[in-house]
Amino acid sequence: MDAYDFVVVGAGASGAVVASRLAKSSSRPSVLLLEAGGSNDSIQHLPATERFNVAFSPDSPLNWNYKTVLQTQLNGQEIDYSRGKGLGGSTAINFCGWVVGPRDDYDEWAELVEDKSFCWQNAKSCLGRIGHLHSEIPQPKLSKYVCARPEDHSTAGPLHLTYGDSWVSDLEDIFMAAEQAGLKSNSDVNSGNPIGMGMGSVCIYKGQRLTSSIAYLSDPPMNLRILSDAGVASVLLDGKRAVGVETLDSRRFYARREVILSAGALNTPQILMLSGIGPREELEKHGIKLQHDLPQLGRNLQDHCFSSVGIVMEEDGRSPHEGKKQSPTPMGWAKLDSVFASKEYKALPRQQQDFLPAPTVPSMEIATHIPPTFLNHTISPGTTFLGAMCLVMNPQSRGTVTLQSPDPKKAPLIDPRFMTHEYDRRVMIEGVRQVQRILAAPVFASRIVHRLGPKDDSEEGIWEHIRCNTGSSWHMSCTARMGTDANSACVDSNFRVFGLAGLRLVDLSICPFVPNNHTQSTAYVVGEIAAEKMIAEYDLDETLPYAML
Repeated sequence: MDAYDFVVVGAGASGAVVASRLAKSSSRPSVLLLEAGGSNDSIQHLPATERFNVAFSPDSPLNWNYKTVLQTQLNGQEIDYSRGKGLGGSTAINFCGWVVGPRDDYDEWAELVEDKSFCWQNAKSCLGRIGHLHSEIPQPKLSKYVCARPEDHSTAGPLHLTYGDSWVSDLEDIFMAAEQAGLKSNSDVNSGNPIGMGMGSVCIYKGQRLTSSIAYLSDPPMNLRILSDAGVASVLLDGKRAVGVETLDSRRFYARREVILSAGALNTPQILMLSGIGPREELEKHGIKLQHDLPQLGRNLQDHCFSSVGIVMEEDGRSPHEGKKQSPTPMGWAKLDSVFASKEYKALPRQQQDFLPAPTVPSMEIATHIPPTFLNHTISPGTTFLGAMCLVMNPQSRGTVTLQSPDPKKAPLIDPRFMTHEYDRRVMIEGVRQVQRILAAPVFASRIVHRLGPKDDSEEGIWEHIRCNTGSSWHMSCTARMGTDANSACVDSNFRVFGLAGLRLVDLSICPFVPNNHTQSTAYVVGEIAAEKMIAEYDLDETLPYAML
């Protein structure tokens, strides 16, 4: 029998962290890490720009290439739902942005699940173990806009973070425009308070994209076995206890202590449902024998959707897109008074009305320097293009991940139901207006040839543009959310599936709400918190390098 102390499924940010941390604890338990995709050895160390091109090419070995069901409320759009495949998971194909989000998010998480392990104080400690920030910026004269103090960030973690090797030429204009439109600058959006216009760091160091695989799995200890091309078809149960997993090619691997699913917010619920764990009606629909009823599994899908606008300007000798691809570009977070004054906000549940005004919680995000293809624009001679997107924070729409088929080789059925909640529509409309105000600021106004976006500033005109121009930021979360009971959640605050022994879920599926950040940072934190809990529970370390809260 092929048995290990722990079997971890999925080598993305959470899975790589928890597998590495367990294996490197002083008692050296045996750990098996299974990854459905390849090792990607031939492309693991490509420069960041080349790797990006590989990730989004047709038939990419790095991408599951998932799509949503048609979003009828959004003019029937089928929205890209790319997910990373292979060692590193989605850290191998994302845009490398490192944004940790609001401190109030983590404190709210701790309160909702009644566990201080998730509060900002402990999350910040985890971030210190993950990251190594190189705080130098390519244009020192712009330090009034971007300046992370080294003493506020860690240089102890395995994941190198930088502000890139080069910046786009018109970067200062964006900060000036934001201030002219009423959005102040924030020199360190990763301080725990993102409000304002700033710039996040990126997981790129010396021209190389850094993935969870490079940071955590490059030099594995002997007691950590890593198997790629080992997609998991199901979790093996003995009564109400998980005892192992079976792969797509019928291999079985057993866990003496625990099975840990870290397959992400789409594939973790899919694997569980294929194993007979999930909502009774969903399993019956596909003829799958019910092993354990978990009513909330696959529900509560949350994500940050976005809509884009832009301006076409006369050339002034600079190109907004000069510099290397994947160079960090400005991004900002804003609270919108017009949203708080709206009937849509006042109709929210009391808990949301109390949380959303918290000092560090944004209504929307703006990200600049999007590709012109986002607005179907081709740059013509003598002109230049500047585009930006508005992302809805704190989305209230709830989607689903269900089964398309009982065949584990079929993709799950994904319906994010973007913009189906009136509050989200209000935030997007007001957020698009805010982005348009920034792009119409005096620093740009004299050069504008024409605008790309809504036909006018009316509610109807903006909404019609949004209906036909919505995308996903690929921050899918919450499909097996954490809580205090099985009626409203799937796992407890120790990541254990309600009603089952020996089975934990450790990835973004367990978030009680989608964090107001770029979620790869949260995925790493989730892996750290799960690891510290399991190391303490099983007494795997004689001396812990941290104090459990």
